[in-house]
Amino acid sequence: MHLGMEFAAVVEVLGDHVALRAADCGQTTLNFLLDHRTPIEGTYTQHILAGTLPTHLADTHWHPVSRDLPTTRIHGVGSYAAIPIGSRALLVCASGVSTPGLDERATQFLGLLAEVMSEQLRRAQIGESGLIHEALDGSRFRMVYQPIVDLMNGGVVGYEALARFDDPGFPTPAHAFEAAMRAGVGVQLELLTMRSALRQLPAVPGGGRLNVNLSAEALMTPSVVDLLLRHAHYPLSVEITEHTQVRDYALLAQPLGVLRKAGVEIVVDDAGAGFANFVHLLKLRPSVIKLDIEIVRGVDLDPMRLALTRSLVGFAEEAKVSLVAEGIETDGELQTLRDLGVGFGQGFIVGRPADLPAA
Repeated sequence: MHLGMEFAAVVEVLGDHVALRAADCGQTTLNFLLDHRTPIEGTYTQHILAGTLPTHLADTHWHPVSRDLPTTRIHGVGSYAAIPIGSRALLVCASGVSTPGLDERATQFLGLLAEVMSEQLRRAQIGESGLIHEALDGSRFRMVYQPIVDLMNGGVVGYEALARFDDPGFPTPAHAFEAAMRAGVGVQLELLTMRSALRQLPAVPGGGRLNVNLSAEALMTPSVVDLLLRHAHYPLSVEITEHTQVRDYALLAQPLGVLRKAGVEIVVDDAGAGFANFVHLLKLRPSVIKLDIEIVRGVDLDPMRLALTRSLVGFAEEAKVSLVAEGIETDGELQTLRDLGVGFGQGFIVGRPADLPAA
């Protein structure tokens, strides 16, 4: 409000990607997803931290770097002011239009706020590490299971196992897994939650598949692969998450080959976002591709989302892989996905995460 802008947020840097951690957007035309991880490559955050963009721009369309950024085009950023908070966060204000008169006084003002926030974040990180170790030691989480349905007939074909943390220190599962990564126990938490999910395999109704989420780092851990192989006689799928970037596809190919040979299905999660880009698909050769919620949301209203989904349906047919749309929430989205020929889907409109139904 002080700067006369519509949007304020804290952006956290998580290695090679970023996530929006807190936002106050009022009645803005800008459209961002809270806690949604995206690659840092080609973002405002990357360029501001690297110094290739200034800390404030009154009109992004007049700068040769900002005018060509996808965020400028897709989200409609017209002006911004930003300042680092410590070494891995950014305090940013933005507007969908130009902000005449925006100058260095804006970043000076943000700098005062960033100093206060930096100390708060430092204290939060100390507390966060303690919470994640408590979660590990006391198994302070629960598993829920979201149906995966055939969009043509509505039948349930499987369930995705999802961890839920009831501690208010982790408002979303992503917060917990990222905190575990920062504390150096990310794989341990993945293994713990996966073990809990696999215990439910005999209870999956109708012999449907059970999908568990694992990072590339976890899949290159022998104890994780061994546990999966011990349960491979059940219909089992592994969704490769974007908790960590795949840095060595050749190294990951070995455990994936072992799992495929044992009958475990390989799924690429969040296609179209994060690290799940087209090279990712070509390298991993999955049996199933899951469309990211950012593509699915509003697919019935946005010609670009519609065109992208249609092209991915064609790609899936040619490659002989299944396509699952994530985050379906409206009747319009559901009908459009059916009309496009997307085979399977997940979302609140077709089934919320819950305990497994009785077999």
